[in-house]
Amino acid sequence: MAQRTEAIYQGRTIGIESIYTVIDGKQINIPEKLNWVREKSRNGELFCPCGCGANLILVAGDRNLREQHFRIKDSDTKLECTAVTEGRSSIESKIVLKCWLDDKLRTGDVDTRVPINAVDDSTDRKYEFSFVSKLHKLAISYFHDRANITDEKLDILDMNTQDIKIYYIADIMNCGSEGQFPEWMMKIESRQGYCLFLSIDGEVEHPLHMRKVMGSLAELGVASLASPGCLRPHSWD
Repeated sequence: MAQRTEAIYQGRTIGIESIYTVIDGKQINIPEKLNWVREKSRNGELFCPCGCGANLILVAGDRNLREQHFRIKDSDTKLECTAVTEGRSSIESKIVLKCWLDDKLRTGDVDTRVPINAVDDSTDRKYEFSFVSKLHKLAISYFHDRANITDEKLDILDMNTQDIKIYYIADIMNCGSEGQFPEWMMKIESRQGYCLFLSIDGEVEHPLHMRKVMGSLAELGVASLASPGCLRPHSWD
């Protein structure tokens, strides 16, 4: 069942994936982050992203980690809410990437759903990076749905990274077949020289241009991918 995976705090988006990390191959909540979001929830400072004014409550704990989400406060359920819920596959993919980055970068500074004006204050466009590590000067933009892969979005993200290197990753369902990328993926290939695909049942897939992928990601020391609940080793050879 689709659930609410984001809330607004003082104009900034908080994604449910931001409270996750991985320690010794085990997916856990980040205690400090969980407590911080929980405090904002109790104080009535989290709101629905659609602008309906509804207060949101964090539903999270040490059990059943995959079911953590936000829900509307009981007293606000009669408000006319138009929020679009995020599918399970999409949010679980973001959790995978968040845990993977935490495990590989090991700096504890991976931020989620970062608006581009937080990286480049010369623009007020509303597009966002899925993940940013300013210490590593790294950003990732994840595309679950091909409808989000537009020339306009890619151009704006490319032009507003400052000195941050951006990587584009798409869900495996966008991979295509018979060794040919679909048109929307060729937009990404033309920019970064290769395509990366995420399967939450396996690893980051790169059926074409394997050597280019390996060379580019060597900058990050990437050797494996954190999947829900565990780390699975992955060879780029």
